[in-house]
Amino acid sequence: MNRDLYYFPAISLLLCTLLFTSGLSQYLYNPDDNVEQLDFASFETGLSEPTTGKLVKFFNGFCKDSQDFMPAFRKLSRNLYKWKRILKIHVFDCSKDENHKICRSFIIRNTPTLRYFPTAYRRDPEDLGTEISSRNVKEIESELALYLAELKYFKLFSREDNVTDIFRDHEHVKYIAMVFQMCLFNFMPHFETGNSMEEKQASLDDCNKDNPIVAAIGRNTLLELLPYNEIAVRVFDDHQVYTKFNISPVPNLIVILNPKIKPLFLTPEVDTSEAYVTAIRQFIEFSDLRPHKPLLKTRPTNITAALRYEIFKQHKNRPQQIYRADLECAVDQILNLELPKTSNLVGKRLRVVNNFLRQLYSFSPLKPEAKEKLNNLYSSMKMKSRVSGVEFKELVLKDLKNHTFDGRQYVGCIASHPFLRGFNCSFWELFHYLTVESESFDAGAVLQVFNGYVKFFMDCNDCQNNLREFKKIRPISDVTEHDQEILWLWEAHNYINKQLAGSSTEDPKFPKIQFPSERDCPSCRDNQSAWRTEEVLKYLKNIYSLKNLSWFGMASASAYTYSDSDK
Repeated sequence: MNRDLYYFPAISLLLCTLLFTSGLSQYLYNPDDNVEQLDFASFETGLSEPTTGKLVKFFNGFCKDSQDFMPAFRKLSRNLYKWKRILKIHVFDCSKDENHKICRSFIIRNTPTLRYFPTAYRRDPEDLGTEISSRNVKEIESELALYLAELKYFKLFSREDNVTDIFRDHEHVKYIAMVFQMCLFNFMPHFETGNSMEEKQASLDDCNKDNPIVAAIGRNTLLELLPYNEIAVRVFDDHQVYTKFNISPVPNLIVILNPKIKPLFLTPEVDTSEAYVTAIRQFIEFSDLRPHKPLLKTRPTNITAALRYEIFKQHKNRPQQIYRADLECAVDQILNLELPKTSNLVGKRLRVVNNFLRQLYSFSPLKPEAKEKLNNLYSSMKMKSRVSGVEFKELVLKDLKNHTFDGRQYVGCIASHPFLRGFNCSFWELFHYLTVESESFDAGAVLQVFNGYVKFFMDCNDCQNNLREFKKIRPISDVTEHDQEILWLWEAHNYINKQLAGSSTEDPKFPKIQFPSERDCPSCRDNQSAWRTEEVLKYLKNIYSLKNLSWFGMASASAYTYSDSDK
């Protein structure tokens, strides 16, 4: 059992090791996959960028749905690299405490959530971006093509426009491809579904100032040629534009113009954007024009390794933080693994379990529906005078109704090696939390449960012996006030840490120290390094209070769907 405190140099070294042994695949989202991660400081600036549309994926890496969508999103972001001139791909991590306010203000109810934001976006309660519900890569591309068609880049070329202005304003452009395109009757915006019905021409009467829609052929041709900076595509729906170049209107005709406005004619084989792009690419290859530099090859994300990296980075940035995920992991293991191993719950053992369930119902940080199920379990157990471990497991399944805990991975209690920290660490965290939050209970009530659990259910002889020795120094019966209860458990924890320091149970990256450290709480010691218990008490009440628990690591949207008063 250990409250292993964070050790800064060890964690920094571990982060470096994780990163350099796995490369950028250690990240949940690799920047080499055409993805930029925003945070609370860069979010507004990123969305307000004036020249490109933005696709933002709001995610929580600890949620299974977010994890399941990662491969498809990676494929999508890499596919959309060809559109990088007009579209940026962003991700925003709703699992991080500092990002909750933004996720809440944008009404993110589930993750992943995809939203499209136009150029120069400014937050507006009436406009929180356009949600894209599909998780199919081709369907998402189709929907984005529709939204991108609203950009200035897709503005129809009119007879009043001047080609020479394009060459003047875009020095890198060597050629302009003019594509004559009519608007479509019953326009259906899809991007290259393999069905060219969307690209059939309608009569010119469909194009007017009230219906200035760029048809699919022109739009898709423009999108496909975005990787070539030296060629610009301009679409027009007014056949009079041909007269600017002394050309008679011809079906399926592409006009290529150089800076001297000398025309070259290309004729696609059929009237589809695929044929238009093929014709223009043949010219591009002949002219030795090159697309923008391709993306580097990357490896798919190792989600488990990436989450470990994120957790250790969190440790480095917030060393004193206590996590709901750890507390839930402890409750989950106690109810579903530890207590069912007991042969029989009877007498003092049964009272310890019932009191524990009552305290969990009263003070645990679980969601309301989970606490209600705990109360059902407590009610069932009160009716029993003897319960076997098997029967207890059956009651858990019946009353908790296969409830899935949102804390499924240790965060503050993560270990650098297998079989270290984990449950023992989270067990301590849970009871520290309960001592702080149980002010309405009789003083010592939580300690009695803690002592009973260690005595009857903890599979650790050293833990039992060390706690027995500490109780000789500080009997639980001496605790008569709530504050004394908080400090008793702190002293017991430090006593046991001292006994186990350097043993095989110690994680080398999280050494067992006397906590809090001087760095974490400078005011907790006097000039002679003696404890100032009044300051220690303030420190413990602060970090273990319900309102200060971190949601990071929770497979839940509760952090950004609850109001502040709910939390």
